[in-house]
Amino acid sequence: MLTLIAGVAANGAQASAASTRSAGPSRATVLSTRAAAASAAPDSTRYVTDGALAGVAAVSGGSAWAVGYTGTQEKSKTLILHWNGKTWAKAPGFTPVAGELSGIAAVSATSAWAVGYTGSPFTSQRTLLEHWNGRSWTAVTTPRPVSGAFAAVTATAGYAWAVGSTAASTAVIWHWNGRTWAKSPVPAGLSNVGLATVAATSASSAWAGGLGTINTQISGLLLHWNGTSWAKAAYPIQGTYQYLNGLAAGPRGTAWAVGANASGTGATAISMYWNGTSWAKTTGPASGDLFAAAAVPGGTAWAVGSAESPKVAVASTVIARWTGKAWSRVASPTPSGDGALAAVAATSARGAWAVGSTGLSVPKTLILHWNGKAWS
Repeated sequence: MLTLIAGVAANGAQASAASTRSAGPSRATVLSTRAAAASAAPDSTRYVTDGALAGVAAVSGGSAWAVGYTGTQEKSKTLILHWNGKTWAKAPGFTPVAGELSGIAAVSATSAWAVGYTGSPFTSQRTLLEHWNGRSWTAVTTPRPVSGAFAAVTATAGYAWAVGSTAASTAVIWHWNGRTWAKSPVPAGLSNVGLATVAATSASSAWAGGLGTINTQISGLLLHWNGTSWAKAAYPIQGTYQYLNGLAAGPRGTAWAVGANASGTGATAISMYWNGTSWAKTTGPASGDLFAAAAVPGGTAWAVGSAESPKVAVASTVIARWTGKAWSRVASPTPSGDGALAAVAATSARGAWAVGSTGLSVPKTLILHWNGKAWS
């Protein structure tokens, strides 16, 4: 189970932050309560098992990765799937452990990073960082794992960032310089922090987002890396009980950020766009929760999430496309009338993947594919 709070891998930090906001469902609620009917997608693009998927990354049209968990909420085990151009299957050279994976970044056919936690969602958790070297997946143990969980990772050939939170409600940021991982100092003065997402626009510019306590209120949090240090960045959307779930780097230093406002009777999607100079609020789906975004080669982007039904306790998948000024919702399958999408990745205008879970009882994995004309 991807025990996520506002899109953050759940641990003591996020639980502390989330306990102060009661309105609106968390991603934990959405993802861990989905059970599965068959997807409408062709068999070759499906992989259905008990559990849920929270991260996806694509190297090319013939190679992609998806991560999450398999099993039950009480006994989850890490899961990595691989797309070989024809079918999805459990990743070669990977040994599952107790826990969950929440994010993945693929650099090449011989290098990828996956993050999450080991342990139980209800007891102790330790950060988990896995690396693919082209043959097998191995856990990175230097620096030593810390109490808490990683929620997201971004990477290129020369650098990478992994973010999350500790059990003591503090941010965790690790940096890969192309040779070794090291802990990166986080800005002072933040409390009840849950970092859910990270994206790098260059080696000297990266963004991390989530939620935190600001002036005694739980609200969205945005951090910026300037090549030397992390600092709290201006947040352009007013209001409390907000959180950022997803960040995506676009061309020429641009970026998108998506999340939700959980005040009132339900979640309302929020989104922002960075034009290389400043962040500005953008429009998108009127209701629901956006969990992730991904740039598409050519300048557009995808965002995914879920929307709760106002009358029944189910949710529908949400997929939106960037028009250049706003997000426009497009048709997306919702198997069994209930589902949520947690992550999206694109290789071209004609190829993209979105992953999550479906159902009402025991969650099952969901994989959707974009063929250039429709999602199925």
